[in-house]
Amino acid sequence: MINLREALRNIKSIRGGMLRLVLIAGAAALFLITRMGILDPRPAPRESLTDKELRVTLGAMALADISSPPANSRDQRLAAFGKKLFFDTRLSSNGQVACATCHIPEKSFTDGLPTGRGVGITNRNTPTIINSGLGHWFFWDGRADSLAAQALGPLENPNEHGLTRISLAVAIEKFHGASYGALFGEAAVGQPNIDGFTPQKPNTNTNVMAGYTLASIGPYKRLTSLLKLASNQSIQPSALVAQALQPEQRILHPESATIVVANAALAIAAWEKFQIANQSPFDGFMKKVRANPDRPLAELADGTALAGLRIFTGKGNCVLCHRGASLSDQQFHNIGLGDTARLEELPVKAWLADVVGRTKGQIEVLASEFNCRAGILEKAGPAAAAAARIHSESCREQEFADPDNLETVGAFKTPTLRNIAVTGPYFHDGRAASLDDVLDHYDHLKTTPAIGHREESLRPLNLSAQEKSDLKAFLESLTSPVRDLSEN
Repeated sequence: MINLREALRNIKSIRGGMLRLVLIAGAAALFLITRMGILDPRPAPRESLTDKELRVTLGAMALADISSPPANSRDQRLAAFGKKLFFDTRLSSNGQVACATCHIPEKSFTDGLPTGRGVGITNRNTPTIINSGLGHWFFWDGRADSLAAQALGPLENPNEHGLTRISLAVAIEKFHGASYGALFGEAAVGQPNIDGFTPQKPNTNTNVMAGYTLASIGPYKRLTSLLKLASNQSIQPSALVAQALQPEQRILHPESATIVVANAALAIAAWEKFQIANQSPFDGFMKKVRANPDRPLAELADGTALAGLRIFTGKGNCVLCHRGASLSDQQFHNIGLGDTARLEELPVKAWLADVVGRTKGQIEVLASEFNCRAGILEKAGPAAAAAARIHSESCREQEFADPDNLETVGAFKTPTLRNIAVTGPYFHDGRAASLDDVLDHYDHLKTTPAIGHREESLRPLNLSAQEKSDLKAFLESLTSPVRDLSEN
């Protein structure tokens, strides 16, 4: 006969043993993850690439040759008109701000400030426009999907040029009417018909995105401030977050004025794409590599920081995001930046809109009347250019983008590294004063993200002082003079 009491005792014994095994296994796994790194889901540090592997990687970093437009061609005349607009301070509310106020040619089209200053102070570092024809997304949060759409943003931003759609169109007609007419025909700003563009509504579950965004707020003070504000307004905290993620309500303007400013933006973009930096020591090294397929790379370096390049493509794994001809993957990543003194001074909703990054940018680009599918820029520009925008990588990506992708929270665009040594301060809000500060961030990853979670691919680099020096030397080797190829 089965002894029921003995059987129950055996079962309890088995369960206890299994529990002990689970606890032991869990402790061992925790040890391996935290101390040994064996089960760490992040990629292990990469070994230096062989010469053969590095040649393949370098092949994707080369800038294609860009030709100047034929003299007196439409492309050349369009770029010449765009240059006039770019340097004209009259296209601002106070008559003192031009595109070149922040994008200073002598500073590789940056301004040397943490954040840009126009008629007011912005909350973003001024990115360079060099090699901008290679871009897919524009602004740090990617809220513009073409260079022309980006050019319009600062003109109508109250902290940059500070103009309205109508005042901008009137200024273009007043100060550049002849040049505009020669390219596009007579400007007719006063026509009363209103454009019929309806912003796309992002196909997103706002509750999911807002809930995750709320839950991933890092600073406790910010979280409690948001909860208090929601309570005071008698709404759910996630609803308050959803409000902060939405773009500003669009104002309808006369279509004629919209077409005028769209044409102006196309002209500015036409000039910007000819500002090329492709004559750095690194570019010279790549030319030698292509011309000498059988020689060891060390023999071809000739002063180029080859040791730093090997760290860049190996142990540092910088090439994971900084790849391609512009040394940017044109995508968005949360690199784990924490709060700053500037951010701490912002009201909670403004703070949230500032730090959320690509999440808000993705919503805004879909709502923009100047996105690739809205038709405004297509009405303004020639058919061939319109077709190119529709088939651009950013336009195709919008079609298949997942607005519920939680990885976008706190993510900002990977900047180009070309001329990086002369375009500081760094990061999207200019918090890093030097390249040494940038390298220290990636070397240690000490900060807790203000929102979202840090990219899983990132891990402390633990570089030696010599390795940091070598990596910095490589970044400095990316500096090139900037040439205006629109001028024959």
